[in-house]
Amino acid sequence: MSDSKKRVLVVDDDNEILDSLELALGSRGYDVVLAHDGNEGLARVERDSPDLVILDIVMPRRNGFNVLKCLNLMSTLNPRVIMVSGNEDPRHRAFAESSGVDAFVSKPFDVDYVLDLVDQLLTFK
Repeated sequence: MSDSKKRVLVVDDDNEILDSLELALGSRGYDVVLAHDGNEGLARVERDSPDLVILDIVMPRRNGFNVLKCLNLMSTLNPRVIMVSGNEDPRHRAFAESSGVDAFVSKPFDVDYVLDLVDQLLTFK
């Protein structure tokens, strides 16, 4: 990884997921920013300019698909996006992929797998 830390924003309403990803990503040298819902996530994107967003679908106040739509409209910001969901409906995966996410991960997920995805996506950014 280069001298400048890559910033990862994790947007999820599950505190256990936020805590585990914050610890794991931080141990890999990433600058980690957390948000507990979609509205907070969008505010953090605008304020912190993350290189990558790990985005849950089902959250209070604004769901992940709505956040993704807003991200796609922000022409000056272009973070990579990993969308996560506990919903097994294949239409969610298909919609996310057609909306431009870089990866889709089903919950529960293996943290090491997500870390490897983050590494891969940020290596080529």
